Amino acid sequence: MSPTPFTANTLDLSAVSGIDDPVITQLRERGRTTTLDLTAGYAQYVPQRPGGYLRLSMHDINEDRRARKEATKRKTAIERQTEDVEAKRQALEWGPFVKLYIDDDTSAYKKKRITRPDGTVDWVVLRKDFQQMLKDLLNGVIDGIVFYDLDRLVRQPRDLEDLANVVDEVKRPAIGATSELNLVRESDCNMARVMCVMLLKQSQDTARRVARDTLGAAEMGIPIGRLGYGWVRKGENVGTKIEKEAAVVRRIFRELVEKNGNPSSITRGLTLSGIPSPGGGEWTTATVKLILSNPRYAGMVLYSGRHRLEPSKQHVGMSKLLTDEKGNPVMGTWDEIVSPQTWFKAQSILKARQEQNGVDSTPVGGHEYGKYLLTGVVRCYKCEKPMEGRWNGQAKYHVYRCPSRGRNGACGSTSRKMKPIDDLIDILMEEFLIEKLGASLSETVQEDEEITEQRMELEEQRNEAITEKEQLKGKWERGELSDVGWSNEDYYEHVGAISKKIRDLIEKLEALGSAPDPQAVESDLALWRSGDNVEKRVIIKRYMKYIQLLKGPKGRGKFDPETVVPIWRETKGHRAGQTSEEATEEASVPQ
Repeated sequence: MSPTPFTANTLDLSAVSGIDDPVITQLRERGRTTTLDLTAGYAQYVPQRPGGYLRLSMHDINEDRRARKEATKRKTAIERQTEDVEAKRQALEWGPFVKLYIDDDTSAYKKKRITRPDGTVDWVVLRKDFQQMLKDLLNGVIDGIVFYDLDRLVRQPRDLEDLANVVDEVKRPAIGATSELNLVRESDCNMARVMCVMLLKQSQDTARRVARDTLGAAEMGIPIGRLGYGWVRKGENVGTKIEKEAAVVRRIFRELVEKNGNPSSITRGLTLSGIPSPGGGEWTTATVKLILSNPRYAGMVLYSGRHRLEPSKQHVGMSKLLTDEKGNPVMGTWDEIVSPQTWFKAQSILKARQEQNGVDSTPVGGHEYGKYLLTGVVRCYKCEKPMEGRWNGQAKYHVYRCPSRGRNGACGSTSRKMKPIDDLIDILMEEFLIEKLGASLSETVQEDEEITEQRMELEEQRNEAITEKEQLKGKWERGELSDVGWSNEDYYEHVGAISKKIRDLIEKLEALGSAPDPQAVESDLALWRSGDNVEKRVIIKRYMKYIQLLKGPKGRGKFDPETVVPIWRETKGHRAGQTSEEATEEASVPQ
């Protein structure tokens, strides 16, 4: 399609002297140098150095079917795609392929979390050859693309936009082997966008159906994935314990529960005994921890799929249990290797040791905490979920960042430099404790007698409930409950009810606030000035609900104390939500 013809404002080269004939001939051959349909012109370009793109989502996991295909010498999916893109190239009369970009056994739908150099977190589909193809097209290594089909090329609109941007930049065709779709044409690119959204919905529907089917199987006690060390892992006898391996598993639990061992000492003992690990080599502490935290060894179902309300943690067994409405663990269809009592006792021992070593295992945001001051306390300004401390290896400093997207509803897209926030909270907390100490010493601070009585009554009820729970737990571990006819379900139901009662009493005590105690406040102040991060975090949680971050200033390295807002548990002697600027009026904040 050409623009409106020119009228009289052109130069007739044939009537002008002094212009060489070759120049005139060249201009005549070129003709008009503009068009309203640019993409039509770009689509007519014939690449001489094209590239081809092929992808297979995953290999066939059915061994029998795969063996039949190999026996009949059927071509693989990649081989068939290669034939089709080559046929398309020849039909288009393009030059020979410079390179075939093959993402074999690679999903175009599943995203992975990455950390950018500036500390921000993103979720992208990682496809090595796809990214290399974009780079080569942009740099001129190839000058066109033949892809097998759009569903092999992209499943995420973001990937399509990346390719579309490169194609628009270099003005080179990218055409499908199974269609005439050419992304250099605007109309085709827009159609591809619509189709890509449909492909994404198709992948999401498939993922949802698979996840629901997986949950249904788990609820019936069917193992998800292959069973691990200790059982027959395939065939008719799958789930039947292998006694030789089961004896090793029982030894691991026995050394922890009965002999006061730890994962490191257990690992050394297994290695010295010459017992091969599940992989055939030497044992590692990580392998021992995985066995100790795996509820399958007690006959209970392990489930860490997308339908979990709280994300599971690798070495925290309680986070992997699948339970019913009453909190009762779902039992599996495979052989039990250790008793549920032994497994639960092992989890209690591991958790107690974590806490003794300064690791706060409270599941705030889905992580174990202990190393950084404000992990689990400071909250993201976007999604208001607890943030976690991490080392940014590229920027060479620590940050607080929002956890992975989807974990407990977190957005996973923000991070803030750690040191300025820690320094600010150190100033605010000390000021708060000094102010609170003065208020608790004042004669004007008088607690209502009725509140004191309520607190004493609630504390007594809480202590009685804790004692009852410990006594019940002890009887269960000693097998005394089964002697009086209690089943495991009866025990889990009673423990769950007592635990809920304890939580309710603690919430009521927190609502009343702490009693004025000058000695306790003075002790907290001294510990704040000399304690480590674990001890300081206990004090922070005692007086603050959390620390809310607001959107920070743009630009790396900039810090605004106004964007860090502590939310205090009480307002006596300190205004809740006091701004950071007021609290640090005469103090300097390190940048």
